[in-house]
Amino acid sequence: MNNTTKPIIAAPTARGDRPLEGKRNILTDALYEIGYNDPLVETLVDILIERNVIDFSIVDYTSHIIDQLSEHYGESALWGDFAGAVALEGLTASLTGELGKDWRTAKGDTFREKIQHIITEAIKELELKVVSRYELEHGSTPSEELEDVRQYLTIDYGEFNSYLPNVDLVIYNPENSRPIAVISCLVNLKNQIIEQAYWKRKLQREKNKASIKFYLITADLDETLKIVDIPKRDRIIAEIDLDGTYVLTMEELEESDKVKLFEHFIQDLKQLIEEN
Repeated sequence: MNNTTKPIIAAPTARGDRPLEGKRNILTDALYEIGYNDPLVETLVDILIERNVIDFSIVDYTSHIIDQLSEHYGESALWGDFAGAVALEGLTASLTGELGKDWRTAKGDTFREKIQHIITEAIKELELKVVSRYELEHGSTPSEELEDVRQYLTIDYGEFNSYLPNVDLVIYNPENSRPIAVISCLVNLKNQIIEQAYWKRKLQREKNKASIKFYLITADLDETLKIVDIPKRDRIIAEIDLDGTYVLTMEELEESDKVKLFEHFIQDLKQLIEEN
């Protein structure tokens, strides 16, 4: 497409026999093409245009829009939930730079709620469910299903009572209420990752809980996971003692099999389900 003042026109798609004109119409059509027909699609289109996600100067077909969305959002695009991917991008932006300072004192519940909202639909597509530890502990009338999840996950300390591990989210199979994975959601990791390793070890020591994966999702604002010359202690713990750490960041991250960008989370979870 040439950089001119002429209206942007894309070729017809499966939804119509006339060329589409204008950024909003072309982008809307592309989202419908990939199966996204949420009532809020118009709002999503406006956000994508405002953030300059699409380079409309190189768009001739709606397939070009889809390619750019996939490239921009990486594996998040495979979730089939671009609204979640866009929300994730906004959340990542809010956690960095000047805006990120507000999050240094924000309640962890806010971060956990946003993560839960973003991953819930993708987890449903895997025929699993996600529930917060707060719901398991403080739900006024827990269902039999959630009560079974809570009982299965509880760690017995003998005469000192029993407790749920200090995690934020639990992914479980609704057919048998067995937890598949637990997730801790932390804005900062400083002085907290050792506690995560402790709970992972507690789960490993009990035969019926040893298969539960322990994941960490973090914004890592203090760059605890950053590698400069040699890894910091907390990065080493994440590599050795946890099953996966996923980072929301717009900064460069030296990835490994255990420490990755958040966009890989659902794909890794899919692989876990397929292997088991």
